Amino acid sequence: MREEDVVAAIRATFARHGVCGEEVDDDCSRIDHLLASHVTTDVVVEGVDFDRALSPLRFAGYRALAQNISDLYANDCDPVGFMQALCVPRRYSLADVIAFCEGTAALAGALGVPLLGGDLSRTDGPFTCAITALGRAPGIAVTRQGARVGQGLWLTAPVGGSAAGLRVLLRDRPGDDELAFLGWREALPRAEQRAVRAHLEPRVVHHLERLSDFAVAAIDVSDGLARDASRLARSSGVAIDLDRVADAIDTAAGATLDDALGGGEDWVVLCAVPDGLVPEGCRRVGTVIDGPPGAVFVDGVRVDDRGHDHFAPPGGAKHA
Repeated sequence: MREEDVVAAIRATFARHGVCGEEVDDDCSRIDHLLASHVTTDVVVEGVDFDRALSPLRFAGYRALAQNISDLYANDCDPVGFMQALCVPRRYSLADVIAFCEGTAALAGALGVPLLGGDLSRTDGPFTCAITALGRAPGIAVTRQGARVGQGLWLTAPVGGSAAGLRVLLRDRPGDDELAFLGWREALPRAEQRAVRAHLEPRVVHHLERLSDFAVAAIDVSDGLARDASRLARSSGVAIDLDRVADAIDTAAGATLDDALGGGEDWVVLCAVPDGLVPEGCRRVGTVIDGPPGAVFVDGVRVDDRGHDHFAPPGGAKHA
């Protein structure tokens, strides 16, 4: 396949979802009209972040954009556009590239977030996608640094479902054939279906109009509740006690306490809220306390810094 054919196919895929940006052939895209205030980037690597033995490629594309959108929402930003760079292995066909982009384009279309441009390259290594997303904060953005002692810790949705879903995928290894995969998923018990969807198609859009209406600090849960709570606590110079951690667990997806604390890739928002405020539809899971900055406790007992770490020693946590 030729590069021009790949570019045309990618543009056509995003155009079908109504989110192909201006079709200009310049190497740069003009963004001043987007009034972007924030930028975030994430990389997805085959064999680390996804495995074709577990699911069709479109889910990897969906998740590649989802993690960027989740980062923006945690800063109370509306996504306004993104760039996508792909390194494509020689063993990949044009249909494979389109399948990956179909997932990205589907989420972008659902959110009305245009593809602004990108880059392509060949590789003898694994498929790699790097996405850089732009966001706009309408007022003062929420950061990780505003948590204060006595405030409540709230989640926009339960966590652990993604880890439970990955466990089901690793058990059955349903493969990347679309029809066979859908048939396999529909035959699963309801809790396992929910778990698989939580892993492959996380609902990154939370139900709140503006985090800044009540949240004074926030982070998205991408590497496990314990690790991300620790990051928020460290940035704010406080400690956190997850004294209502049972309310954090996605039990409907069969998740466990370990899934919630160390699983990751749930991409929901954890936020600190002044005492007395109750964010609608959220669940309180902890309290900001005085203690060593970054320390996390569960019902008063300190927990280790568990969760996903790309640079952990061999045998450490790994996404797929």
